[in-house]
Amino acid sequence: MRNFLYILALAFVVSCSESPKVIDLHPEKVSPDIYKVLLDNEHVKVLEVTFAPGQSDGMHEHYAMTAYVIEGGKAQITLPDGTVSERDIPSGATMHNPTITKHQVKNIGNNTMKILLVEQKG
Repeated sequence: MRNFLYILALAFVVSCSESPKVIDLHPEKVSPDIYKVLLDNEHVKVLEVTFAPGQSDGMHEHYAMTAYVIEGGKAQITLPDGTVSERDIPSGATMHNPTITKHQVKNIGNNTMKILLVEQKG
């Protein structure tokens, strides 16, 4: 009987405790003022990305992605381990990353940066 009461109490405590929260690291959720979803279906998500001078997004993740830089600029990229790099990103550049990426970006230039980003799903 004592074991039964112990198990019952343990089950009660577990059922009343909060489940761990899942953090949504999609860029449009983390920084909706920067990432505008143009299309989202089962195959791809297309984002219009706009960084004003000095503007920074929050740490976020991308699926495998391809990007076209409409208006380039100078960006500071921070990785989850704290590594920071600066990049000059020219207008008209294209980029592709075949893996999931996690980072934070800040526009450290003097002009607005605009990027068309296509994330591949699945």
